[in-house]
Amino acid sequence: MRILGYLFLFGGVVRLFADENLFELFYMQDAWTDHPYFIYIYRVLGAFVILTGLLIIRISRDPAMHREIMYMLMWGFLVIGGVMLVTGILADLPIYLFALDALFVFILAILFDRWRKQAN
Repeated sequence: MRILGYLFLFGGVVRLFADENLFELFYMQDAWTDHPYFIYIYRVLGAFVILTGLLIIRISRDPAMHREIMYMLMWGFLVIGGVMLVTGILADLPIYLFALDALFVFILAILFDRWRKQAN
């Protein structure tokens, strides 16, 4: 779990500094826009990813004490995955731009549910 938290921290920092070149590197150039509001939202998302990483790192130090937070993270990741799928479909985005992200957060929801149950 702690490794996952550090990966979130890394991913959040990457989002803080992401630019068009990084989007091209991951074959996501179609998703890039240099509109200031997009850049603002992407940086704010990076900050929330960092917050999530810090939270996961803290939980990993004493999972039994933080079972309820893991339960809420499970539900939060389910909501995020659902929003990703619905928004991606409604925005008519290519599936590769959102499906893997949604699958990733659904897997996180499953992991947090299992970790919560193991912490009992």
